[in-house]
Amino acid sequence: MFGKARTVLGPVSADALGKTLIHEHLFIDLSQYFTEPSGAAEKRMAHEPVRMENLYWVRLHPFSNLDNLHLADENLSTREAKLFKMAGGGTITEVTPKGALGRNPSGLACIARETGLNIIMGTGYYTGAFHPAELVSRTEQDIADEMVKELTVGIEDTTIRAGIIGEIGCSMPLDEKERKILRCCAAAQRRTGAAIYLHPSPGDDLVLENIRVLQDAGADLGRVVIGHVDIMDYSDTTCRKLADAGCYIGFDSFGNEGFIHIPHPGFDVELSDVKRINNIIGLIKDGYLNHILISQDIGTRDRLTAYGGTGYAHILRDVVPIMRTKGLTEAQINTLLVENPGRVLSFALVSQ
Repeated sequence: MFGKARTVLGPVSADALGKTLIHEHLFIDLSQYFTEPSGAAEKRMAHEPVRMENLYWVRLHPFSNLDNLHLADENLSTREAKLFKMAGGGTITEVTPKGALGRNPSGLACIARETGLNIIMGTGYYTGAFHPAELVSRTEQDIADEMVKELTVGIEDTTIRAGIIGEIGCSMPLDEKERKILRCCAAAQRRTGAAIYLHPSPGDDLVLENIRVLQDAGADLGRVVIGHVDIMDYSDTTCRKLADAGCYIGFDSFGNEGFIHIPHPGFDVELSDVKRINNIIGLIKDGYLNHILISQDIGTRDRLTAYGGTGYAHILRDVVPIMRTKGLTEAQINTLLVENPGRVLSFALVSQ
């Protein structure tokens, strides 16, 4: 696999990936985040299907409508993914973790066949709150072996294999179960050459702790992506420290504007695509172009075009033209969308 990426349909050359979304969800169940509202009218809308009449409310309270938190319709996800393909897209990296979050390997393979897209699937576990109970008693060797099997042999009884370790969840603060999983990720990376994608802990000190745990366990930080830097509101200094350590930094929530969707107490984050672009431009001016990745992290119905959202084609259709008007060159845009994800998704050489 050295120099190749592994899709759900098999290996492909890294230079065949094309324009790539590095962090998306085509299938996901976020119902564990559901927050029941208190008012009678809101309670009713919380249990209604997402539709035009309640969309105004769902967009303001995306985690208070159960239907909004499920992406499980293969036909819907296929139609939405095709829009990305039609816009010139080549690859979707689908990082829904194992467990109760609704990962669907066979569904991803069907979407790949139907759309002609490269779809790359993740392996590993999300935050401790989503860990299956038996994970506590399993050894680190056993968990790492499981990740390696999913990357090299197949998931469960299929021959569908993962192509990246992630997204791996880290909480605030990082708990012992999550530290254990990070160490397992480092072991699996050393054995396979796969990259690691983190859903990091919010907070500047905590995200630096995340990468210390990985580094102490032997991970190659040059093959680690720190996602969600645009919603975690890390300082410019912290973003540069992450890049200086070798990590990629993911501005992976394009299209998510106005407010933070998943609440983190104490955080007051203003979200906008223009702010994301301006921050990326600042990093590029400081020499960090080769450390930046972009995506949209779509995981709720209100962000799909079928429900009036921007959909998976948003970056190619809407964001890239703004980048051009702000002075980014075609070569720089190509680095963000093609070259950087190509390096991340191609497997590194490992010593036997």
